[in-house]
This record gives sequence, structure tokens and C-alpha cells, in this order.
Amino acid sequence: MSNSIKGNRKENKESELERIVKKLIEVEKGKEYEKFYTFIKTTDLPFIPCYEKNTGIVYQECFRILHEIGGMSIPVSVALSMHYYVLASLSCYPFSKKSTQYWKREFLLKKIRNEKLLIANTGSVRTFEGISNKKNIVAQKEKGDYVINGEAPYMSLSGVADYLVFTAELQEDAKAVFFVPAKDSRIEFYDTAFGDTMLGSLTKSVKFRDLQVDSANVIKLDNAIEERCEILVYQRSWFQALVSAPYLGATFRVIKCLKEFSKEKIKNGKRLSESENFLDSLGELMLKYKAACQLCKVAETSISNFQKGNKTSLEKMFEASVLSKYFSTHFSEEIITRVRHLMGSHFLSPNSITDKVYKEIVFGALQPMTDIDIKEYFSTSFMDD
Repeated sequence: MSNSIKGNRKENKESELERIVKKLIEVEKGKEYEKFYTFIKTTDLPFIPCYEKNTGIVYQECFRILHEIGGMSIPVSVALSMHYYVLASLSCYPFSKKSTQYWKREFLLKKIRNEKLLIANTGSVRTFEGISNKKNIVAQKEKGDYVINGEAPYMSLSGVADYLVFTAELQEDAKAVFFVPAKDSRIEFYDTAFGDTMLGSLTKSVKFRDLQVDSANVIKLDNAIEERCEILVYQRSWFQALVSAPYLGATFRVIKCLKEFSKEKIKNGKRLSESENFLDSLGELMLKYKAACQLCKVAETSISNFQKGNKTSLEKMFEASVLSKYFSTHFSEEIITRVRHLMGSHFLSPNSITDKVYKEIVFGALQPMTDIDIKEYFSTSFMDD
């Protein structure tokens, strides 16, 4: 009986995913992305972390969905990865049942599940902090609640998310995570980032002006230094481990385009797919794609094995997630560039998926942690060891 139920659940998920992909193809034509995000909330797929308690399954399902959607649109899949990593890290973090944070978390998950809420956040690690003229987000305590002021440069799902999640500095030299409704006159979205290339992610800057937040929607952090705060490191590990999925999904889609192209392209009287040199090149592309996917599975295992309060466990999880993100995004760029060489001008045909992915794939390596951040982390860790 249990196998039958599990099978039905998987079949229903597949059916929902097919409908989501179909809707995405439809809205891509007119770039009516708001309609897509409205539609996806009518399904259960964005809320898997609210239903599933097994950390490994949460990761696998989120990754699978992002990978599939990434094959249609990297920007949309990246935006959804922002929602997923916040929700997954919130639902899977092992809070003690005796803690206030545990019951606040359970209340939020129930609310998100019942009301089908999409979550936007201000992103992960901030590179070159202090260079921009944007002010940090600061929270002041007033009569038991908080008043928020400040700005953040990037927030995907701006304008369509139901709730926002962000970290703010407290007066007492501490930090806290805030969970607030997005529809508020004291929250302003402006300056669409990245132009039309990443339009589907709906990424904008966000400004808070005297935003009042109930203390029930606040989770205080255990360390004001973000790199030493366990829950933030845990959250970032989820981000790094999931954000590769959109780029790998797009890469796999392009490899399949190359496969079809090779069956139709005739050179010297035979199909390109019959050429040993071509098959050798294709094999190398698949090696890199598979290697990246394996690194993502290692990250999944590390997240699943995380133990609260265990510094070694935390470090292994974080490093596995960073490695998966670094090599997945770099391998994706290399694969796409190689496919362009193999397909020639056909690759850049107007309105083709290959041309579209070629313009979008570069954003993977630029997302936090960036290459500079990653290399600095590993060199510093090695020197301090």
C-alpha cells in the first residue's frame, strides 16, 4: 500500500511539473512572467519543504524541479531557487523542539503551506561590501517590535513574492532574520538588475523605510559575524547546493540540441553523429555534466549528514556546497562554449534555446559566492590550518 501511495505522489508531481513547464513555454513568448509565478503557486511543487521532512528528499525534489525548469529558462529557475533554498533551510534546520525558534519555524511553515506563499530574499554572501552607496539593513527595537530601515541591491521575485526574508543588524551588536509581508507601502522595489537577459527572475533592488515588524516574525542569530553563524552557513550551503540546478538543466538541454543537430548535419557524405571526433567531443561534454551532477549529490549528502553544533560537519557541508556550485557553473560555461563551436552559426539562430542559454549561462559563476570569494575562502582556510 505504501509503495502505491508513494508511486501516486511521484506521478502527481510529474504531472504538475509537466503543466508548469508547459505554462513557462507559453509565458516566455510574451515574457509575461508574473502570470507564470501566479500559476506555479496553484501547484504543490513550490512548497515541497513544507510537506517533506526527509532532508535528502527535499534536496532531490527541489534540485530536480529546478533542473527541469532551467532547461526552459535559467532566470525563472534561478528565482525559484531563491525561494527553495530559504524554505528548505528553514524547514530542515534541526532546531531544538524546546526552543522558541522551533515553534516560530513551525508556525511559518504552516502559514506558507496553507496560504501558498512565494518567498523572496536579499541573497547570500555580499561581495565587495561597502563599495555601493546602499545602506545596510538595520532593525531598531520599539515597544517589543522592530522598525526596519536600509537597502539591499538584489532581490529576485521582486513584486510577485508574498513574503520577504532578510537579515538585519540589531542595535545590540547582533543580527536577526526577518520574515515580512511583501505588500507594504514602506517596501520599495526599484532598478531592475541585469537588463532583459535575466528579466524572468524579476530581480530588483529593495528599500525599507520605517517598516514595522512583529517580533513573532523574527529569528535571532547566534553570532553577529555571519561567517560564524551556524544557521546562516547552513542556509548558504543550501543556496550553493541548489543554485547549480538551473544552469545544469540548461546545459543538459543544449547538449540534447547538439545531439539532434548531429543527426541532421551532413559532412563529407555522412552524419556528424557518425564521426568519431564528434562522439569523442560529446563524451567529454557528458563527462563534465555528469561530474557536476555528482558534486551536487555529494553536497546533498553533506547537508543530510549535518549535525547541529558540530563544527567539522558544518565545514564539510559548506565546502561541499561551494565546490558543487563552482565546478557546476564553470563546467556549464565550458560545455555551452564547446557546443557553440561544434554547431557553428546554427547555435546562434535568433530565438533559439541555444542562443538564449549562451547569454544567460555566464550568470552562474557571478552569483555568490563568486570566484573571488571562493578562492579567498579556500586559500585563507589553508593558510590558517
